[in-house]
Formats: sequence, structure tokens, C-alpha cells
Amino acid sequence: MSYIQVKNRKDGAADQLPNGYSSWLDYWEKKKGRKATKCEALACRETPSVGAHVIKAHMDGKEYIIAICHAHNNKPEDELFYTRKSDLVLVK
Repeated sequence: MSYIQVKNRKDGAADQLPNGYSSWLDYWEKKKGRKATKCEALACRETPSVGAHVIKAHMDGKEYIIAICHAHNNKPEDELFYTRKSDLVLVK
């Protein structure tokens, strides 16, 4: 399994949610084809509460959504954490 460091993008919640989705968490679930049952931050077992906007650390600057818990969503933008690459959903 491949992991990558990401960091929160705090102003992402203001982004326009694409039509057909009720929330960014709904967007993530529909794009992944599965229900979000646990926070996608490595080693976290909390229940995801949001589809959070993140960017890869030291990478391409593209924005992604992952399903994470309240605590991970509230981490400062400069605090990195790991997630599985396969859990990232590109924001289009």
C-alpha cells in the first residue's frame, strides 16, 4: 500500500461544490464508490465528519478531497499527515 504526506487547505470549504453532491464528504463517497467509515488519516480510527480539501506535501499543488475526522480537519495548514494515495479524490 502506498502512502503520501498531505496537508489541509483551510480555504477549501468555500470552493463551489459540483452539482449533484450534498457535501464534500458525499462527493468523496460517490467518487470512491463506498461509504466513509473511518478517518483516512493514517492510524486514525475516528469517524469521518467531512470531505476535507488537502494538497500533497511538496508536490504538484493539485487539490484533493479525503474523508477525515474533525480533529484531522482542524490541523494547521503546515502540519503534515499521511493518507493512502488511493484515498485521494481529485477536485475537478
